[in-house]
Amino acid sequence: LAAAAGREDSFDDEIDDDELAALEALDAEGWGDDEDDDEDAMAVAAAVAARAVGSVDGDGDDVDVLGEGDDEGDDEDGVALLRELFEYGGVDVSEWFNLGEDEDIEVSGIANDSRAVLGGDVFVCCVGTEVDGHDYALAAVAAGAVAVVCSRRIESLSEDTPQVIVGDATTALPRLAAAFYGNPSASLTTVGVTGTNGKTTTTHLVRAILNANDLKCGLIGTTGYLLGDVKLTPHGGVWEPEEPDPSQKKDCTTPGWLAPYKGKYEVPNTTPDALQCQQLMAGMLDNGANAVAMEVSSHALAQGRVDCVDFDVAVFTNLTTDHLDFHGDMATYREAKALLFKQLTDPERQRAVINLDPSHVEAEKKKTSTKKKDVESDEDDSDAPNEPEPEPTEPTAAFDESAFFITAAGSGDRVPIITYATHVSKSLEADVFVEKAELSLFETVVTVRTPAGRFDAACGLVGEVNVTNIAAAVAVGVALEIPLDVIAAGVEAMEPVPGRMELLDEGQPFPVIVDYAHTPDALRRAISSVRKTGVSNVIVVFGCGGDRDVGKRHEMGAVADELSDIVFVTNDNPRTEDPYKILDDVVAGFRDRVYNLPQIKDEAMFPFLKDMYLIHPNARFETMKLQNMCRRYVMVDRWFAIRGAIAMATEHDAVLICGKGHEDYVVVGNRKHWFDDRVEARDALRKIVGVQESGMDTTNLPWGRVGATSGNGNVLDA
Repeated sequence: LAAAAGREDSFDDEIDDDELAALEALDAEGWGDDEDDDEDAMAVAAAVAARAVGSVDGDGDDVDVLGEGDDEGDDEDGVALLRELFEYGGVDVSEWFNLGEDEDIEVSGIANDSRAVLGGDVFVCCVGTEVDGHDYALAAVAAGAVAVVCSRRIESLSEDTPQVIVGDATTALPRLAAAFYGNPSASLTTVGVTGTNGKTTTTHLVRAILNANDLKCGLIGTTGYLLGDVKLTPHGGVWEPEEPDPSQKKDCTTPGWLAPYKGKYEVPNTTPDALQCQQLMAGMLDNGANAVAMEVSSHALAQGRVDCVDFDVAVFTNLTTDHLDFHGDMATYREAKALLFKQLTDPERQRAVINLDPSHVEAEKKKTSTKKKDVESDEDDSDAPNEPEPEPTEPTAAFDESAFFITAAGSGDRVPIITYATHVSKSLEADVFVEKAELSLFETVVTVRTPAGRFDAACGLVGEVNVTNIAAAVAVGVALEIPLDVIAAGVEAMEPVPGRMELLDEGQPFPVIVDYAHTPDALRRAISSVRKTGVSNVIVVFGCGGDRDVGKRHEMGAVADELSDIVFVTNDNPRTEDPYKILDDVVAGFRDRVYNLPQIKDEAMFPFLKDMYLIHPNARFETMKLQNMCRRYVMVDRWFAIRGAIAMATEHDAVLICGKGHEDYVVVGNRKHWFDDRVEARDALRKIVGVQESGMDTTNLPWGRVGATSGNGNVLDA
């Protein structure tokens, strides 16, 4: 996998002046407009380093493949003629400026980031939400670009630099990239999974089934870009750390201190940009892959990142409120997701896989919700005021998402559609249906009915939330006509996905689970899954990210309050927002209910559902007493919240830590810092036993000596 390169250049080859200039230019510009712009530097440097030793060369939608059908074979690997690139990519050119009719030039690569340009590249001036690539054309040429693709003439460029004027350079990029890299997705069995929740686990399950069918399947998604055990860069090269990781010698972080985030593997987006998609799949193809399972985000679809990816199977998991800060409303969000299915046109090869389960099932809510356990009271829910839930942006409960996406896929007229379900109301309609699911905290045993027959399988994934994901992956296997015994073997070979209902075991007598749930629906599903395993109390730790959809915060607070016995509202990724304001937005989902509890009304003289830092020192003891009474805690420091939750758990309880999942960082301001829920939870499990054995009572906050009078002070960090 040496840089996933098609060239045979050696790692010892000297980097020329143009490549050196590109490296030096890394510090000369501001970052782009992607989701984690402040962390792009290492990815850009890796791209330059990988491409300095070669570029992927492939062998293909409407995009032709450069060199396909040529008998002479004289073309140098990784090199194309500029005019041919546009011809094979099917990109209309408005004007060839500074390039005569009889002239052409060789290009050895494509770049859409001036910091990653190498000598011989053609630079494409993409326009983002914050940055316009046209403003960086001069820097790209200085770094070695031999031509510029732009939507308008750039006056600052000299007459020596050809400018290819097109209608929209951003939409031209995927076509040019697919043509240059050989349209790799056409040579792979390509499965795209979209939906609000379940994408990551479903793609991992699909990979397991395809691997069981003797296909070498790559993976593109939130947890990384992988081929087997090899981590890949967004440009298709093998990832290697650029600097030492200072966290490797540490058991955990330190409370109140932001640890450096260095030397760790990360990917910029769930779905890479249009250029990276082609580079990544070409790199996988060059190194033996014959399939890829890809998470396809709504952002990626709206921004055209997968415009020239040739999907064999498109999967819809579900649609609930999320990303409205980007899309504006649910209708626009839904239409973005539908783009994946509207591109399916080949009935001989392509398939759509659609979930028939309702997104919101009121009967399920009633079944899984649990009666609030009012502290020091046997009174039931009638004591709490009957307040209506906040109205969603759109009545999604009444909208038939399944029918919408079936229509988007052509209603069976364009391509065959395979449906799946787990809800009994859909048992007769679904092609793939989970007839039975036995849940435990260690595995999930399912009986699945398919058009090819039934099978039983024991899967290492836990929680009811994963039953639907299993059904989705089985439906993909059915769509690809994989034998039933192979599908079952793939399901059984499936290992837990990092940060997706991940069970942590340090020998404790109760389960601790880390999950990525960061939407109201995902949180509801995660808590309900744990509840159905028969535990006595579900203790939930969660928060909401800053600079993201504000509207879902109070909904998540309401969901956690409704379904959990003990709740810790804490920090997530505050980014540039005030973390205390985020906590307040979440608490708004249950504040009125708690404040109107009779025992609380008799005691509370001030608003107490706040972090201690916002409470006057004279009132902190009373605040802690009131939070103990209602079992609703507000802690800005996630370090303390995780330890407080784990310390409260007893043998028949379960701790569910939600929101960050696989993420090993916290974003404060515009910078990442090391913080991993799994690391912190494991550290807590190892150390809190000793705290308890020393005589500390950890069932309430603050911790104190067993049998001691109140007022011992907070010794949680002992």
